Amino acid sequence: MKTAPWRRRCSLALSGLALCGPAAASEDTAAGPLRFSGFATLGMAHNDNATAGATTSFSQLKPVQQGWSANMDTVLGLQLEWQPAGGTTLQLQGVARAGEDMRPRLRIAALRQQLGHGLSLNLGRLRSPLFFDSSIAEIGYANLTVRPAPAIYGVVNSVASLDGADLHWRLNLGDASLLAQLFGGRYDYTHRFNNFSPALSADASLRGLLGFSLSANLQDLTLRVSHTEIDRYVLRSEQVSQINNGLSQLSGALGQLALNPQLPPPMLAALQAKARGLDALRNPFDNHPVYTSIGLDGNWRHWRLLTELTWMDPHNDLVGSGRGYSLTLARSFGDFTPYLSLARQQRSAARLNTTALAPTGLDPQLDGALNQLKQGFDRAQRFADIRSRSLSLGLRWDWRENMAIKTQLDLVRTPDAGTPGPLAVPALPFDNTLRLFSITLDLVF
Repeated sequence: MKTAPWRRRCSLALSGLALCGPAAASEDTAAGPLRFSGFATLGMAHNDNATAGATTSFSQLKPVQQGWSANMDTVLGLQLEWQPAGGTTLQLQGVARAGEDMRPRLRIAALRQQLGHGLSLNLGRLRSPLFFDSSIAEIGYANLTVRPAPAIYGVVNSVASLDGADLHWRLNLGDASLLAQLFGGRYDYTHRFNNFSPALSADASLRGLLGFSLSANLQDLTLRVSHTEIDRYVLRSEQVSQINNGLSQLSGALGQLALNPQLPPPMLAALQAKARGLDALRNPFDNHPVYTSIGLDGNWRHWRLLTELTWMDPHNDLVGSGRGYSLTLARSFGDFTPYLSLARQQRSAARLNTTALAPTGLDPQLDGALNQLKQGFDRAQRFADIRSRSLSLGLRWDWRENMAIKTQLDLVRTPDAGTPGPLAVPALPFDNTLRLFSITLDLVF
């Protein structure tokens, strides 16, 4: 069977730079010095849940609340390529999303240099390489479904780019190819806490990001393994500063109590340990995440199978480790492709140690402040629980060259009314089942 246009993994999935579509070129293409290309999705989504909103990432400014909205999928991306010399390419790509008021964001600003013998070096801002489809998550036409499952991609979609470098080595073996990629750098973005009313924003910084990926691209099969470690994930906001100040004040109050010479030694030691425990709770969202992904995209006659396993370990008990999977099965009937998708994100049972916030029994005012802070940490831990599962049923229609219409019905559920998962939930408890109907027009040009 002739491979459909949307089945091409395209240069973007291989290099993290070029677009999918008519403007995409392989490494050996002798293109003109200046090229313009782009992609767009015009989408509407309907949410039936009055207590929870839907987002594609934790950087989305406006969730899809109850009713119809274009905020979920509508996007416009433009790219410019300039080839000043053979083997040297400069690429710029900007993206504007309806969920961010169509404010343009720079996704790519990179210089690619071919080094020969299958080696190439990219320097600058690159597309995110964290998961199997991270680099094409915003290019609706390149995805079989309306969007990668938010249960799996909600976290990494926030890291849309990487400021740094990557080194590619490609080995062509007839109709197959092997690709090894090493990457490193940093990234900054605005993290949205949509689980507050009104929503809160924080400055997120990722430093010391290092990783690799290995891909095997056969005629009807693509396999990819990637592993990424981030040395420091730092989250700062006015609210985090308030938490730190409150912890410092309580630690200081405990220190004052410990100065009482009449305290028995066991109580003195307990107060000192409690003060150290309070200091350890500062900057509670900072972590050291590690991401791992194993993905597969295979075709057999009219059938297509996409699956991915993911692991995330933030080394932070408040956030909690996660593991997930997504599975999509599709069958083509000419230009029409119905599909069924399953996705699930699980979370470890580890919980933040807040024993330092237990009452002292010595000062009612101090104990009240400790209890208030403990309630805040318990609420933050509930809202950090990203467990969810989804069932999606959709239909893709490739009605024109480089254009597709998709409809999709998503059923998203979290474990219970006290677990928001990836949803934007301003108050608990809530209706933990959300039905989302989407219709999109995707194109590349």
